[in-house]
Amino acid sequence: MFIFTFLQNKKFFYYVIMYRNILSVFLGVIISIIEILYFIKIIKRWFLKIKFIPLNKLKYIFFKAPTEFFLILIFFYAFSALLGGLITAFFVKNAKIAYAILTGFILFLIALFHIFFYPLPLWFKIIILPLFLPFSYLGGYFIEIIQKKINKIKLIRK
Repeated sequence: MFIFTFLQNKKFFYYVIMYRNILSVFLGVIISIIEILYFIKIIKRWFLKIKFIPLNKLKYIFFKAPTEFFLILIFFYAFSALLGGLITAFFVKNAKIAYAILTGFILFLIALFHIFFYPLPLWFKIIILPLFLPFSYLGGYFIEIIQKKINKIKLIRK
């Protein structure tokens, strides 16, 4: 009987949705970070100059890497922000774009710390910082458009 009354309480569902939103932002950020690290590992194999430097020596990889490495890495930073926004917006219940932008902001802060601790070219630092917010916004916007179209189709079928 206690469980049934507990489930009828509106605060319980409020907390469930709140934790769902927090976990979705966390999941979007974690998957974006994993994707960035994985693609650094893949791109590193394409260049002979940095091919044999282990990934735990990331500072030396960035120091010895050619310009083409950073150009490709910019694309994958943008793609990871887009993917993080997509994942966050997919799992969030309401305010999909806002939570996707929050994911982009967290990725921005992580990249800001990353810039200070690793020797990256100045042009790369300038380019990657404004990438995270717009691309995570696009991820949230894509999910919102897709879910609106799905809801419209469901209404038509009824």
